[in-house]
Formats: sequence, C-alpha cells, structure tokens
Amino acid sequence: MWGALGLIAVPKKNKTLEDVANQYLHELLSRSFLQDFTNFGSVYRFTIHDLVHDLALFVAKDECLHVSSSIQNIPDNVRHLSFAESSLFTNLYNKKSVAVRTILFPNGTEETNGEALINTCVSNFKYLRVLDLWGSTIETLPHTIAKLKHLRYLDIGKNLNFKRLPESICKLQNLQVLRLEGCIELEALPIGLRKLISLRHLEFCTKQSILPENEIASLDLLAFLSIESSPNLESIFGDVKFPALKALNIGNCKSLKSFRLDGKKFPELEEISVNSCSNSDLELWKGNHLEEQNHKLKLKTVLFSNLSQLVTLPKWLQEFANSLQCLIIESCDNIETLPDWFRTMSNLKTLSIIPCTNLVSLPDNIHHLTALETLCIEGCHDLCEKYQPHVGEFWPKNITHKKHLH
Repeated sequence: MWGALGLIAVPKKNKTLEDVANQYLHELLSRSFLQDFTNFGSVYRFTIHDLVHDLALFVAKDECLHVSSSIQNIPDNVRHLSFAESSLFTNLYNKKSVAVRTILFPNGTEETNGEALINTCVSNFKYLRVLDLWGSTIETLPHTIAKLKHLRYLDIGKNLNFKRLPESICKLQNLQVLRLEGCIELEALPIGLRKLISLRHLEFCTKQSILPENEIASLDLLAFLSIESSPNLESIFGDVKFPALKALNIGNCKSLKSFRLDGKKFPELEEISVNSCSNSDLELWKGNHLEEQNHKLKLKTVLFSNLSQLVTLPKWLQEFANSLQCLIIESCDNIETLPDWFRTMSNLKTLSIIPCTNLVSLPDNIHHLTALETLCIEGCHDLCEKYQPHVGEFWPKNITHKKHLH
C-alpha cells in the first residue's frame, strides 16, 4: 500500500521498492516507534505503542478517516477511507471526489453489492489507487474496472464465489498488486495478463492444470508470487525465468509432484514457502547440486508447513548454510529430529518450530548457531519440557545465550 500510494522514494540502482520500505521500517524501529519486533525474513511482526498510535491518528486526522455509524458526513479533503461496515459506503457516499486515493473494508464487503460498489468508485473516484474488496461475493468484476486507470492495489481475496476476471482488467497498466488469495472458484487467469507491466505482487488460486507460462513470464517486475488452492496443477513454470522474483509461496496444491528450484530461473529468489503440498517430494525440488557460482540461489527464508511427508529436512537445504537467516517449520507432524548438519547454518537468526508434535529434541550442537537470536517453540510438549528455561535437562548446554526465547 505504501508503494501504491507513492509514499516510497524512487529506489537507487540495485534497490527495489521493498528495500526502501524496509529501510523506513527499520528507521521507525530505531526511533522506538515500533516494539516487540520479530524478523521473519521478508515478513515482520511488531506492535505499535498506544501513544505512538494516538499520535499517528492525530497527525493524520485531516487525510485519513475510519467511517463508523457515528460518522454522519465525510469531509471533502479526506484521501484515505476505511469503512467499519460495508453498508456505510452506499449510505454516505453520493458525491464525486478527486481527493480519495484509498478505500478499505477491513471487515469485508460480504453484505454489499460489489458491482454497484465498483461502479460507484469508477464514476466518483477516478484517481483511486487502493481498492480493497476483501470478502466480497461477486462472481466477476464489471468491465468498467478498466476505467480506474490510476489503480495500483486491488484486493479481491477470500471471495468464495469469484469465478473469472474480465480481460479488461489487463488494461490497468499501473496495477502493482493483485490479490486473489482464497478465490478457490477462480477458473483461469485472464488472457492478456502480460499487459500488467507494473505488476510486482500477484496472489491467485486457479482450477487450471496448466498455467499460461508465456503470460506470466512477461511480468518482469514480479517480486512476490503466491499460488494457493490450485488442486489441478501438477507442475509449475517449466523453463520460465523470473528475473525479479524475491518471494515464492506455494500452498495447498495437492497434485503438485515436483518443482525445480533453479538459480538461473530465480536469480533473485530469497524466500520460499511450501504449505500443504502432500504429494510433493521435496528432495526433488533441488536436483542440480552443481550450479555455476554465478547462478546459485541465496535463500534467506524458508517455511515448511503442513507437510506430512517431511520426516527430516531436505538435504538441499545444506546448500544455503551461509545465506539462510530464517527457518519456520509448522505443523510437520512426522519430523522427529533435525539433522546433525543443521549446525552449519552459520547465519540463521530465527528458528521457529510450531506444533511439530513428534519432534523430541534439537541437535546437541545447536549452540554452534552463534547468529541465532530468536528461538520459538510452540505446541511441542516433549521439546518444550526438555528446554524449559533453567530447569529443562537440555537448557544449560544448548540455548541459554539466545536473545529472544519463546
């Protein structure tokens, strides 16, 4: 949203919008605007102090408005609108405004006529940049969506009725973010996807068995890609190259058997997340161990979630011993222990193990992970007992030096 609203300075050479935004975030952290900050690679978790939050509301009061039932009138100069209830949108907005840049519905738009809402946006807010229709029930977008030519951020996620995107959406050449996560009835991606030349962030589900690789391959700026709940996909991408892709999420693709993590195809890839792909053999994801030095992957963050076939970490993870900074293992019930080579993860800063019920011990040499700052173990009864601070049998020799232990 920061990028969509033009709040991020133009990046210098070899930097991306996300890099600059991360600098902003860390500056806010260094100035104590943020607290309880945890780094999960490209994802951060933090809270904002009440006083800072109140200050932000005060500073932004002329531009940002959260519309609740107590609001009777929306000032003309408001730029960013958030509606507590979707019904309030039609009740309050019957005038045109060139100022409005953002329309959000944090609690979803299930109770609203989505097509009428979009048509109102088209006719009244021609400079709209951010439109969040999360949780709506429309089956498709009206063709008029193409008239919102300044739109940069569009979220239609968690819509269980959504079946298709009109081809006219491909005329939105300024669109940077398209979120279709949770649209499990989506039949196919639109023809002409390659025309979305500004797209940096794409999330989707599809019933297709084969993706339109040539269309996706033309998205040269794509930095984040998420493919979820696509039960018919058996393979993804073939020889398509993604020159700018930094983060890849693949989830709930039950037919996916293998996938090739190739440094030539993904020269910038830093983060990969694999969730609920029960038929996939993760050992085959990285078949070539003799990559040229110039084309080696440098993964920083890896997440494995809901993978019953995982009994130990895949051997190819060793290749990232010098680059991996965050490893999250979530609900992988058949993992019993971590391999001895795990101690070679010399730059690992965050290790999170959330409920892996059969995991009974960490490697004896985990104290060799001198860069490890955050260790989080949840829902692993035996493991938690053995590493209980000060009283657990493995506490003294392994993890006493960690900065953040949960």
